[in-house]
Formats: sequence, C-alpha cells, structure tokens
Amino acid sequence: MKVFPGTTPGTILFRVYEFVELHNHALLSTNSMEFSKKWRRLGFTERHFIHKLSLNKIGPNIAHNLQCLLKGGSHNVHGTKTDFKNAARDSRVFITDRDAQMLVDTLKARSENLPNFSFDFKIVGCELRSVFWADDVSKCNYAVFGDVLGFDATYRTNKYGMIFVLFTGVDHHKKCVTCGAGLLYDETIESYKWLLEQFLKSHKTQPKLVLTDQDAATKQAVPAMFGQSVHRLCMWHIVKKIPLKISGDLLSNENLRVSIHKLVWNLFITPSTFEEQWNQLMDGLQLSDHHWLKEIYAIREQWVPCYFREIQWCCLMKTTSRCESSNALFKVNTRKSNTLVQFLLCFGTALDRQQNTQLKLDTETETTTPHMQQKLPIEIHASRIHTRRIFLEVQKEIYRGMKRCYITSSSETDGTKIYNIAHTNKRFQIVNNYVVSLIIVPGTIVMCTCMCYTHSGYLCRHVFCVFQYNQIVEIPTKYLLARWMRNTFPDRVHDIANKCSADDDAESVIRRNIFDTLTECVDRLRHKTENLNDILARVKDIRDRLFTEFPTEPSCNSKRAIISELIGQLDTVDVLIKPPTGIKNKGSGTKRQVGVVEQLFERRNKNPRLCGKCNKYVFDHDARNIEKVQAAKEAAAAVGTDDLSALGTAATETAYDHSVNRYLLRSARRASS
Repeated sequence: MKVFPGTTPGTILFRVYEFVELHNHALLSTNSMEFSKKWRRLGFTERHFIHKLSLNKIGPNIAHNLQCLLKGGSHNVHGTKTDFKNAARDSRVFITDRDAQMLVDTLKARSENLPNFSFDFKIVGCELRSVFWADDVSKCNYAVFGDVLGFDATYRTNKYGMIFVLFTGVDHHKKCVTCGAGLLYDETIESYKWLLEQFLKSHKTQPKLVLTDQDAATKQAVPAMFGQSVHRLCMWHIVKKIPLKISGDLLSNENLRVSIHKLVWNLFITPSTFEEQWNQLMDGLQLSDHHWLKEIYAIREQWVPCYFREIQWCCLMKTTSRCESSNALFKVNTRKSNTLVQFLLCFGTALDRQQNTQLKLDTETETTTPHMQQKLPIEIHASRIHTRRIFLEVQKEIYRGMKRCYITSSSETDGTKIYNIAHTNKRFQIVNNYVVSLIIVPGTIVMCTCMCYTHSGYLCRHVFCVFQYNQIVEIPTKYLLARWMRNTFPDRVHDIANKCSADDDAESVIRRNIFDTLTECVDRLRHKTENLNDILARVKDIRDRLFTEFPTEPSCNSKRAIISELIGQLDTVDVLIKPPTGIKNKGSGTKRQVGVVEQLFERRNKNPRLCGKCNKYVFDHDARNIEKVQAAKEAAAAVGTDDLSALGTAATETAYDHSVNRYLLRSARRASS
C-alpha cells in the first residue's frame, strides 16, 4: 500500500485512477429514497407493529396500509409491503419444527412465574397429542360461575389441524367467560377423558350441569368423568334437523314445525304432560313410526327442557350457542395458518378482550344509575345489589308482576299463605295460573310453581305480585345469590399481571411512556410551528448524542433477536417434542360434506333471483337453465309417479341433483292437484 506525502503514518488513502460508468448503477433520486436498502430495513418498532396486528388477525398488507395512513404516506414508512410480508414469514421460519417444544416451554414458564397457573400435556412417541391449560382468571371464573359449563370443539385454529376445545361459563353479566382450554389430536373418547381429567385436576370440583352437542365421544366421556354432573345435549342441534329428517308433504306444513317447537321448548310443563302431548301430536300427524322422531324421543331426558326444570340454573344454557359464540370470539384473532405458539398468543389477546368487556360492565354497574320505571322500594333495592344486566331482568319481573299478574284467590294454612296468581299476556288475557306459597315468620320463604328462581336464580313476577300485596319492600337475603351480585369477583382478576397479552416489563413501560410523553407535547403544540421545530431540534440533539455514544447497532436489534423477543422464546431450543402430524378430523381439513337434502334447504333459504327470461323472482332456475327445469316439471307432472327414471334426460340434466328432482316432482304433483 502506497503512502502519500503529507499524510499521517498509518493512514490509508485511495486514489481514483479511472471511473467506468457502466460498472455502476444509477444513483437513487430523492423521491426514490424509500426503496433504498437502508430505508427498507425493518427495526424493532416495525416488527413489533406487524406482530401485534397479527395477534388480531390483521395481515402484513393491511399492516403496511395502516402504517402509511398513520405516518402520512408510504415514503415515511420503513419497508414495502413485500418487506412486511417477509417479516411475517420470518416469524414462522424462526419457529419451524420447534413449535410444539416452544408451546410447552411457554406454558411451563407461565406455570413457574404466574400464580395459580396449571397446565399439562400428553405426548405419544415424540409428538405432542394433547394440551390443557387454565390460568388464575379461568379458575376464578369457574369458582364463581362454574355451576353450568359448556364445551365445544372448533377447528381451523392452527396449521396442524389440532382441535381447540374451550370450556365456557356464564358470568354475572350473562356474558361468556372462559374456564379453561385445550388442544386435542383427535376426537376420541380417550382424548376427551384425558382432557376432562385435567380439567378436574385443575378445578377440583365438578359442575352441576354440563352442556355439549351430540358428538358420540363426548356423550360417553362426560358421564364417565363427570359422574356427579347432569349431562345435557344441545337443543338447537336436535331441533334444526327437523326439516332434514321429515320430508314430503308434511315438511311444507308449517303447523308441524310450530307444534313441535312449541312443545319441546316449553319449560313450564311436567314431563308426564310433555309425553302425553308428544304422543297426541305424533298420532295426529301419523308420525308414530318415524324412525328419527322415535330416536330423539327415546333420549328426551337428555335434551327436552321440562326434564331439567328442577335442576338449578338449567336455563343458563339450553344450547351450545354460547360455546360457539366464545369459539367465534377466539377465532376472530387466530387463523388456520398459525403455528401453536402464535395461536397461544392470539388466545391471550382474545382472553384479554373478554376480561376487558367484563371490567367495562362492572364499571358501568358501579358508576351509573339505571332508569327506575316505578321507583318502588323493592326496585331500588334490586338496583343496588344486582349487576345491571340482572337488575334489568328483575325489574321486568317486578313491572310485569304489577301490570300483568293479579291474585285470583288466597288461603292460609298453618302460617303458610297460598295465592293463586293469574298470568296474563299483552292483551291481559289469562294464559296460565300459578300458585305462590309465602311464609313470613320466621324469615321470609316463598315458592312459586313456575320455578323461576330454581332455573334462573332470581324471583319471578308472580312472587313480586305477592310481595306487593304483602307490602314487602326488599328482596329477602335468602334469594340474593352471589353469582348475580356486584363485586362477586376478586379484584386480582383485573390486575395487569393477569392479562396475557399485556407488555408490562420495565422496558416496554418506559418505551410507551416516551411515546406518550412526546405525543402529549406535540398535541399541546398543534399549529405552533416554531415550538414544534424547537422540540424536533432537541430530540435530534438527543439522538445525535446517543448515536455518538453508541455508534453501532446492538446485537439485540438483529432480526432473529427481535423475533425471539416478540415470541418470547430463545433462539436456541432443544427440540424434544415435535408438532403432531397426520390429523384427519371431521372439521380440521376440508369443509364437511353437506348432504343433498341439506343443500336443497340451503338453496331454499336463499333470497329469490330475478330470472331474465320469465321476469319473475324464483328459487329453482335462472335464465341459463329455465328450459331444462321447465321440461323436468312438465315431465314430472305428466308421469305422476315417484319413478325418476321415467323423467328421462330432461330431469337428469337439470342444475339440481337427485333429491331436488324429487322435490320438483312432488311440487308439480301438488300444483296439478
């Protein structure tokens, strides 16, 4: 190396002898600086932004669009859409085959660092097969609201197809709360037994009533593990099959479905009355020998409400709609391409949102005063002890006890007052009669034959009618249940430490305080350009001094180090547990197969379309296949038989399948008659 005259010894200088323009790319213009390699590099803030949005099911494309909007244009955003996509990809690449091990390590760390957190897992060979976990909030939920429990399996929450099972209860605002969760490899009896066994280990006690769908595995696993609980099947899953199981002319008879629904949903009849009316209905419709109706009647004690009317809280859950609502809440945040670690982070985000809703309702109950319809002392008393949602229901019972109920007769025997109450509708027509028994001394004891207190947990309108007559101005303490009252939850449930997705470490808190402080200053100085320039100059001065003190990027700002921090896992993990493979459950892969009859009714439930040729709103054809459908109808009417082979090619070439052709044939026969 040549040393040039006039330079300090040890200094290396270079001299340009020749410049070849062809060997160099064109320099970027000022307007294109956003596409330079240095500007496109994503730092911690950008990757943190992408990661947090992904926990709310917001992809990198929308994340980039949001950044462009927030920062005033794409020229102010580090990275392009492709860079944002690559950042999301890098997180999945970082996890790869260490997914199951990272999931177990994360849950293990929570059990060691969080109070009252429990989890367990099951491996076969070296593959993860089942996981169950419940934190302190879930255990508090179950301790207060675990008398009625529902659980339902859902799919498409992770890329392996593991079944997500959520245990759901009903809180004092009548909102869904989580009592535990699990992931299963398959839906066998053994898998559900293992899951329920872990649930009992975590919560120690069994619920009074368990609600599930008609899944064959759960129907056997629940009674085996919850021997002290009443197992109830979802009514909706059974009743919705009526149009699919009862076909022919009876299906078009609206009175059939109305009669069955009116009978099976009636909570105020006795089992013997239900059986008598059911048999009368089946005989009148000539359905006594119908195979499916005989099957559901044989298991009537597992799903018809009147068989549960004496079980406490039986009205909190009649269907698994609450379970499906909870599943939908968690699926809002997750997607089927998520790894197990990403799914767990999304689960925490959704759980925090559920807790925030509960805290919001608690605050509204404590800080606002409801409207008093009658301003009665008993109404005011109810508003002071119940949550807002429950008070509104109790208030409705008080109001209707005054307006729609009246005493027809009364008597007294051995200190017990007996009142016959007439129950009227909106037109003040008597629709039913109930009997209320009242003992005032010693202590107020009241009973009503409608059993509202048993199945709902608060007194009915008939009792409030009697209370008004006897000038009782407060609800007796015996009938004030803790699950419907204010402040029934321990305060620690809403602590920041119990929020799964909260960044409460010291560095995150300081970073947020810096951003918030700068934001407050900038907001205070809006439209004051000189003052804003002064703040900018000071901030740049601080930046220059920091960059002088720390001239190079720290190792913690590398891509893998940032991803490791965001996911909460070390870069080096010993893999002893591998993700599951080969899962083939009914809802984990492709969409379930829909039967031809169900397809028919899905089409019938759609809105009619305007046919361009006949100029009518119709269900069964459009301008493309009107000739084929009309030919099939004419052939069906001419044949007058159920033998579809006689319809010829005209019927088989229609847009409808075999079962739909049968429906067209029956419609044509009814029209011709």
